[in-house]
Amino acid sequence: MQVQDMEKFQQILNWVFSYYEKELTDLTYEMYWNGLKEYSIGQVQEAFNAHLQHPEDGKWWPKVSDIIKNCKGSTQDSAMQAWHEVETAIRKVGAYQDVVFSDPIIHQIIYKMGGWIDFCNITDEKSLTFKAIEFKKSYRALYATPKQLQPPVELTGIINSQNAKIKGAKKQAPVLIGNIEKAKQVLQKLIAPDNIITIHRQVKKVANKLVKN
Repeated sequence: MQVQDMEKFQQILNWVFSYYEKELTDLTYEMYWNGLKEYSIGQVQEAFNAHLQHPEDGKWWPKVSDIIKNCKGSTQDSAMQAWHEVETAIRKVGAYQDVVFSDPIIHQIIYKMGGWIDFCNITDEKSLTFKAIEFKKSYRALYATPKQLQPPVELTGIINSQNAKIKGAKKQAPVLIGNIEKAKQVLQKLIAPDNIITIHRQVKKVANKLVKN
């Protein structure tokens, strides 16, 4: 939401708090604004409406977390959507080309699971099912704890992985997956895996120094 949405947001809160017979104080208004300002005024209004119309949740006064849940959708729905993008890329693009997804969380999970080339190493539908379970479990955990999110990492395919070893070879452009505009935004934020200093790599580096000494 933007500053110009404050009046509309105030009207929505006044209506909601009146409906639940609650008092809207300046402190409460600020708490709701800070918690919901990253969403559009349209999303916020729809989220409040969805809560009020819910046969069970609608009985209770909506907390900020309830409205965020309605704005973002459930973690399960988001994980399913993310896996749909990933499975589409596995089947239609494969391991040879770099990929960029519309959701940066996808990049973080695939990198932690071994990278794009290894992630595409699927022998049969059964192994794909197990990989889907692991991916969605990791996605829900990260989705629920945004403080653990890191900058998205490049998901390099076989072609660019091989080209990196050849002097003067040009890097091929990645394939954008899912929402193209969002994927372009993720593309702008990508960092190369070689630039990532993880705890594992740092410990290994120290260990190597100790061995040399």
